[in-house]
Amino acid sequence: MEQAASLPGYTLYAPANLTFSQKLPVVLWANGGCMAYGNRYRIFLSEIASHGYLVIAIGGVGPSTIEGGTEEGMPPPPKSTTAPTLSDYTQLGKALDWATAQNRNAKSPLHAKLDTRRVAVMGHSCGGLQAIAAAADPRVTTTVVMNSGVWNTGPGGLPGAPVTKASLTRMHGSVLYIGGDASDGAHENSRDDFGRLTTIPAIWAYPDGVGHGGTYFEQAGGSFGKVVVSWLQWRLKGDRAASSMFAGVECGLCGDTRWHVARKNIK
Repeated sequence: MEQAASLPGYTLYAPANLTFSQKLPVVLWANGGCMAYGNRYRIFLSEIASHGYLVIAIGGVGPSTIEGGTEEGMPPPPKSTTAPTLSDYTQLGKALDWATAQNRNAKSPLHAKLDTRRVAVMGHSCGGLQAIAAAADPRVTTTVVMNSGVWNTGPGGLPGAPVTKASLTRMHGSVLYIGGDASDGAHENSRDDFGRLTTIPAIWAYPDGVGHGGTYFEQAGGSFGKVVVSWLQWRLKGDRAASSMFAGVECGLCGDTRWHVARKNIK
């Protein structure tokens, strides 16, 4: 985990050793609460990066007390999505602009080490709404919406994440919705989002006994970490072994009694 002088206001995660032949896909991350602390999800994001990804999280490194812990429940939707906010979904696209420039810059440590044609945009809670907003970017390959979904009533989004149900029609590539059970305040919103998706490969999955806080702060990101890494390995790297968790008549996640899984356009 580090910060780059040329990208203030963000935190980077990458394998410590960059001397390898395989290029790193790019993962863009938005925090719960639309926080501007890039180290908030350090455990979860470090696990992802360790599998060969450059992760760029919104926000600089805050006090160590911000890392891990518990996540508050999803807030009620505001009356306006134009109120002041700690971060904005447009920061995700700007992070990808930076990564693309670094990949082309012969003086950068990341020169020719990134695969900027393979990009995931992800986020938790409010960050999930920011991911949905950013998913309209044609450069995005896959979207991961975590403990989140567009509200069924009101404006739909939050400040920094001005989304409505119409935003779902602009998603492309593929999408994974992963969240908590009925105790998760975003559960019904995510269910409704998934129900509206018709044209792209999509999965909606949640385990029993997990709420809005997910498993981000458990070792290696807990069960969420395992599922998301497998999704990225499949959708960004074409890993057939990883695809078995989601695809096929007897997909691995489908056969796990702890999980509930619904799929569309996935064979």
